[in-house]
Amino acid sequence: MGSDDDGAETRTTDADLRSEVRRVLDSARETNIVLRATGGLAVWIRCPSAREAPLRRDFKDLDLVGPAGVAQPATALLESLGYRGDEEFNQLHGHQRLYFWDAQNHRQLDVFIERITMSHELDLTNRVALDEDTITLADLLLTKLQVFEINEKDLKDAAAILVDHPLDEGGIQVDRITLVLGNDWGWWRTATGNLDKVGTYVAGLDRFGGSATVAGRIEELKKRIEEAPKSMRWRMRAKVGERVRWYELPEEVEG
Repeated sequence: MGSDDDGAETRTTDADLRSEVRRVLDSARETNIVLRATGGLAVWIRCPSAREAPLRRDFKDLDLVGPAGVAQPATALLESLGYRGDEEFNQLHGHQRLYFWDAQNHRQLDVFIERITMSHELDLTNRVALDEDTITLADLLLTKLQVFEINEKDLKDAAAILVDHPLDEGGIQVDRITLVLGNDWGWWRTATGNLDKVGTYVAGLDRFGGSATVAGRIEELKKRIEEAPKSMRWRMRAKVGERVRWYELPEEVEG
């Protein structure tokens, strides 16, 4: 516990991001501010397999999601918790994303507003608060599958979600995934290709007993994706196929 130059009391951030995400989420809940975790720390919260080898991984930053209108209260909360907002970035982009810096631990915190945009856009309107602490498992899996240049961290996270949670209403809600992918051929192309990469990755993991479970759930998920209705927009874009690039390559925010 410390104080700033004006004598206002501030709280120091925790060096362990796993403890820090709990601190931030608990503080948001206590002040009735809707914020949910996404990214690797959200997978760590929801998936026991993400806490043990071979799917355990390190974390470098903290990603949150909030609904429209959360920018002002979230900024006040995070600054009281020891974060410094990037005023210029947040003024320009605060309707869709906020950027904060933890100077004490030299790491960043991002707040996405209703949408998570990487290679594709995941619209979370009216979905942010559906689950406690994190976005839903289906949405969390989609954030991993939407990255065209998928890396090992994303592969580990997707594998942890798939091995720990069944494809049902109490786990990974497939209807949500099929709805998103059935409306956008590019989304579908990236996500289904990444599901194959997750399967290949876990098949080659040493000391991983869940490869058969992951493979089975990938097969079932792909089957249901293929059988799900496709929009006219999807069908028209499918005719163009890979002749035109179907994904974006997001740039990291620097600060």
